[in-house]
Amino acid sequence: MRGNVKEQLGSNNLKESFEHAIEGIVESILSERNLRIHFAIGLFVIGATFFLPIKREDSLWVVFAVFFVIWSELINTIIEHLMNLYSREYHPVIKIIKDVSAGVVLWATLFSITVGIMVFGGMFFDWSLEVAKIFAIISTVAFPLLSIKVVREWKRKR
Repeated sequence: MRGNVKEQLGSNNLKESFEHAIEGIVESILSERNLRIHFAIGLFVIGATFFLPIKREDSLWVVFAVFFVIWSELINTIIEHLMNLYSREYHPVIKIIKDVSAGVVLWATLFSITVGIMVFGGMFFDWSLEVAKIFAIISTVAFPLLSIKVVREWKRKR
């Protein structure tokens, strides 16, 4: 493990706090393939807003959606590392925790896709808002059904 105990415990110095935060994000980007993918897609999508005639309010939703997915992926990384620190051996509860954590990222991604359909679907394909609403409804119905299936399988394996 790199660093010393003082670095691990954090800092009261604002500059050092930012350095630690940046180091955490960089380490996550280097170690997590999905986070790199989300950053690349997010950069592309936000970059596209500079060249497309997107309203201010829609741009806000696009930026929020991108940040929300990246935030969710960072939280997922934290949870995965905590669970690995707790135990490297298979445990059904750790599996559920990791699966739910990954589900949070998927949920954020579905939200972002819904925003993308609303903002870009109308612009590129002349889709009405109903297309995004239908996607959101399908996503909202599918998640509880999938959750029920996952929980039933978990209970059956116990």
